[in-house]
Amino acid sequence: MPKRLAVVSHIPLYPTTAGNRARVLALVKALQELGHEPIFLQIPSGPHDAPESAARHEELLGQGNYYDLRHLSAFARGANWLKVLPVRAVSWLSKKLRIDTPWRYWRPLDSHLSPETVRAVHRIIATRSCDICLVEYVFHSGVLVGLPGHVRKLIDTHDLFTNRHVGYAANGLGDSYWVSLRPGAEARALMRADGVLAIQEDEAEAFTRMLEGHPHPPSVRVVSHFPPRVKPSPPRGVTHRAAFVASYNSANMQALSLFLERGLPEVVRRDPEFRLLLAGAICSEVPDHPGMDKFGRFACLGDVFAQAPISLNPVLSGSGISVKALESLAAGAPVIATETGARGLGSLAGDALRILPDGDWASYAAALCELTLDPERCARASEQARAAAKDWNQRQRAALEELLEQNERDFFDPKNLPG
Repeated sequence: MPKRLAVVSHIPLYPTTAGNRARVLALVKALQELGHEPIFLQIPSGPHDAPESAARHEELLGQGNYYDLRHLSAFARGANWLKVLPVRAVSWLSKKLRIDTPWRYWRPLDSHLSPETVRAVHRIIATRSCDICLVEYVFHSGVLVGLPGHVRKLIDTHDLFTNRHVGYAANGLGDSYWVSLRPGAEARALMRADGVLAIQEDEAEAFTRMLEGHPHPPSVRVVSHFPPRVKPSPPRGVTHRAAFVASYNSANMQALSLFLERGLPEVVRRDPEFRLLLAGAICSEVPDHPGMDKFGRFACLGDVFAQAPISLNPVLSGSGISVKALESLAAGAPVIATETGARGLGSLAGDALRILPDGDWASYAAALCELTLDPERCARASEQARAAAKDWNQRQRAALEELLEQNERDFFDPKNLPG
């Protein structure tokens, strides 16, 4: 039965300049394809919000189905600042005194939300008679607290945030972890929901372990990214080229730097005609390089791979699922990835997705050159990439349907009610 869903997110759908935006956009489209009506509530995320086009959102969602809730009163902004003041103070003092304590990294679970925002979301959900509230990220789960019992509550987790800083520090990225939660906080967030969407199997297992021993835990299902269907570009006979598509963040900057320093020499030794094509927002943030061309921002991923038919994902840091790898496969570009760059995608390993050990640049270069030096093999891998992405989408769609249906059965089953 068609449902009306309130999708609550601090990130917009457009412009789709990063992996998390692509994830939310694809999920909204998948819900529409299943016959549901999503409305989109964009909430504040901090001082770096840029105005987005309501018209473009409404073109997808329908007129009146996009709500811009980003503008807080001065009182609410001040209250939010006070929430994180103790964390910032501990962080500053520990750095000054060179004391390494996890308290300098942990953020309060609900520090991203103000009561003003929660009240606005609840009013819209009531006015629009929404059946489901789907919240993006666990640190916005406070929106679910106080909703009427008949509104089903879902969290799209995107990532695992318990002690997230640890993995980034281990890979030399220090304070680039974005948000890190102390143990126990993430489980508390998940318990606010009826259902949890995990982006990959490892994270679903981690969430399930967190919830052990809790009464009436939510259903946890892997509902990964839905790579969009990309119209095939006409073949141009391009060889000796591969693309690195990247937004601007520390993990991508590290990956590009290391590939240019250590991977590219290995590639050029095997394929002297090779050139790297860099695409995405990262282009404006890095200097030119004699072995690299810049495509810049793009409207269609297929346009990038028409110039460089192979996708690289050499990242060494990060978690969640690799959106860029999935969308590359959907565009017909075989992917050469590190283990970190193919996280959650092990079931797709093969000619369409080659997975190499992190930091083994010789093996990475050898796998890449097997395609750059053999156009026929590259063309076969391209067809396999599209088929793999199509099968992946079908599995995610089935998992999403199962979660919605299971959640509905759980809600109406008396044995699952408290008491």
